[in-house]
Formats: sequence, C-alpha cells, structure tokens
Amino acid sequence: MRRRGLAACAFAAALLVAPVALAEEAEHAPDPTLLVFHTFGLLVLGGVLVYFAREPLRDFLRDRSDVLRRQLESARAALERAQAENAQIKARLGRIAEEHEALVRESAELAERERARAVERARAAADRVRAEAQRAADQEIERARAELQREAARLATSLAGDLLRQSLTADDERRLLAEFVERIGRAS
Repeated sequence: MRRRGLAACAFAAALLVAPVALAEEAEHAPDPTLLVFHTFGLLVLGGVLVYFAREPLRDFLRDRSDVLRRQLESARAALERAQAENAQIKARLGRIAEEHEALVRESAELAERERARAVERARAAADRVRAEAQRAADQEIERARAELQREAARLATSLAGDLLRQSLTADDERRLLAEFVERIGRAS
C-alpha cells in the first residue's frame, strides 16, 4: 500500500514539473543541458514507475494469466463435454433410425397378425352364423314336420271318424261300447 502511495506521489510530481519545463523551453532556444535534464527526469520517472509498479503489475498480470488459464481450461472442458454429448447424440440418432425401422417392421408384423386374427374371428363368426342358421332351419323343419304330422293325424282321425260313422251300424256301436266298458273295468 505504501508503494502505491509513493508511486502516486512521484507521478504527481512529474506532472507538476512538466509544465515548468515546457514554459522554460518556450522562452529560450533549445539547450542541450535541458535535454539531458529532461532525459534524466524521464529516466527517474520511468525508474520510479518500474520500482513501484513492478509488483502490482506483475501481480495483475499473473492474476490475469491465471484467470485466462482457468477460462481456457473451462472452455476446453466445455468443448470436450459438448463433443461427448454430440457423439452421444449422433449415436442415439443412429440407434433411433434403427429403432424406427424395427418399430415399422414390428408394427407391420403386428398388423399382419391382427389382420389374420380378424379374418379368423370373422370366419368363426360366419361359421357360427351358418351353424345357427342351420340349427334354426332344422328346428323350423322339425316344427313344420311335427305340425304336418299333427295335421295329418287330425285329418286321418277326422277321416277315420267320418268313415266309421258312415260304416258303423248299431250292432257295432253296442259291441264297441261293451269292449270299452270291459277295458275300463279291467283298468280300475
């Protein structure tokens, strides 16, 4: 701190002496001794500046060098990280393209399997509909057949009754009634 104060005082003194020297030079013709004094003053000023400013300047330059070195190392590390990330992203992009192709193939295979299942389900449904229709048709045919048999039996019974009434005599009626009564008697 003391050195900085001394350096500031020396600098201020040099600034105060300079106008006096300039005024003296303007009045007279150039004097070689004046040139020597000015040179000597300049050398003293330079020496004082070097003496007092050397360490702060060296510290400043060292600190600045350290800061720049750290920034350079930080930038180099950031560049390496960015390059590593770039390599990872490129590798990932390559894998994504492969995964995309695999997904497309898998989707196509899945769609084909699903289509085959849908066709199979449709065939099974069609077979069930055909079987159900066949069963319904068979039931309807059986019902119609049974209805026709009942109708034929009713008509046959009616026809037989009519034929019997026409051909049945009073003796046949008595004989049939006696047989009927005898059967009921045996049954009870």
